[in-house]
Amino acid sequence: MFSSLRGVEIYKTVGFKDIALIHGDTEQSYQKTAKLINRIRHQKQGGTPYRTLHECTEKEGREVLDYIDKNARSILSENGFSEDGTCQVIKLEYNNAHPVTVSRRNVLNAVDKCCRDNTINAEDILNNPVPYEDPGSSTQISIDDVHVKKQEEFRPGGIKSERGKRKYIHNTIAHISKAEVGTYVLNGPGTKDVLLFLTAFLFHNGLIGNRIQFFTDGHKTLNNSIFKGFSWYKNIGIILDWYHLEKKCKEQLSLALKGRNIRNETLDTLKPLLWHGLTDKAVAHLESIGKDSIKKIESLDKLMEYLKRNKPYIPCYAVRKELNLCNSSAIGEKMNDLVVSSRQKHNGMSWSKKGSLGLATITAIKRNKENDKWFETKSLDFKLVA
Repeated sequence: MFSSLRGVEIYKTVGFKDIALIHGDTEQSYQKTAKLINRIRHQKQGGTPYRTLHECTEKEGREVLDYIDKNARSILSENGFSEDGTCQVIKLEYNNAHPVTVSRRNVLNAVDKCCRDNTINAEDILNNPVPYEDPGSSTQISIDDVHVKKQEEFRPGGIKSERGKRKYIHNTIAHISKAEVGTYVLNGPGTKDVLLFLTAFLFHNGLIGNRIQFFTDGHKTLNNSIFKGFSWYKNIGIILDWYHLEKKCKEQLSLALKGRNIRNETLDTLKPLLWHGLTDKAVAHLESIGKDSIKKIESLDKLMEYLKRNKPYIPCYAVRKELNLCNSSAIGEKMNDLVVSSRQKHNGMSWSKKGSLGLATITAIKRNKENDKWFETKSLDFKLVA
């Protein structure tokens, strides 16, 4: 009736896990949670130690991830995928590279509003290759890594290893959103694992056939991983987050140009061009900067290479804003904060890989409102939540 235990281990009830993990560990430190638990249970002596809560959270998180991994592979196997997530059965619906888009009339009206100052050519905006996807026929996904400090390793005898460069461990967080349906948060130890979970989630929720629209920070490795993971599916796109694009321009121009006045003048010309998706004109403007204004040509070349590489992912942000389409991966950044950073990035905190991943996984099922079902049945709905 009950699973076997080790040593003086006790059985954790659903109520205990709800208080300790959901209302305790995911919101405050293990020490404070232990005090809360022992106060509720009137156990001043011999109460639950905080190390027990730490181990319970880590174990529960590992079980959730094992379940998601097993369930995801089962879903993919039913849909013609191999164990490593490779699609072996290509269906006709996977090859449709033409997404459902906003009506031509609405796009032209939005373009007209963006060109009223006569400094931007409407034809140039319409030539931008990034489509204006219909929100009702697309699934929006923001995906990113979040890093926390890694615990220092100890040698036998309790001696710390030699100090060197600070090491970090990371979780990959993906936020999935479908208009008028709901959202879901996926967490995993790396991009490859989360993309596998994501693929299974799309099949399980009947989202295959829709436009899959990713929003990223423009990291080359991340973009390559997305296209590799979804090489079997044509109706997919990536949009470079405006905040990260603007930030990249500011950072590289600060390194490349002499003084903030020259940098700010360049930015005043560059930002409107990029805001309207005119990447070629932005690069041409950078190439026209006089040598007398350049401090470090390598930084300028790096920025131009960055813009050229990300041209397929730079839309006309101005038109998208007029059409009420998403321009940002801000929701993904917020999920990084809610699932990991707000709990694991306080002063003096450092984590083991298992500890960080386990706590982030429990926080993710809490965000998805699946904690009650998990504690009671050890299963998840794996469905979008309103």
